[in-house]
Amino acid sequence: MNLLTFDFWFQMQPSMFLPWIGTTLLVIFIALAIMGLVAKLYGIKANLDKFNRRAVERVGTLLLTMGLLGLLFYLFVFESVPILSMRVWLIVLLLSGLAWAWSILRYIRVEIPRINQLKAEREKLNKWLPKSKK
Repeated sequence: MNLLTFDFWFQMQPSMFLPWIGTTLLVIFIALAIMGLVAKLYGIKANLDKFNRRAVERVGTLLLTMGLLGLLFYLFVFESVPILSMRVWLIVLLLSGLAWAWSILRYIRVEIPRINQLKAEREKLNKWLPKSKK
């Protein structure tokens, strides 16, 4: 079992994981799904501003999706489905999760401060505008 060979990653019907690897992957995928559910519920119930709530919900969606897709992959490996149990799908899952996490991190580190700055400038300008007399 050489991790650097083409046959290891693209074998049409790979053998089942070693027992400890399979158990570890199963625990990781279940933990991701549970953390995703907790983050989604926290985003709904917590008293956060709109942008931080969106960030928390995006993280929850990422974790829940990656956990469920990982469990689906584990099912395909367990049932020996020919193309869908290829190990290359683990790499695809990891790379897509990293790209998604990067976009969420960019939203948190770049977009939220920019939006808050624009909101502060707008409030600073609106301070001098006349208000309606209702």
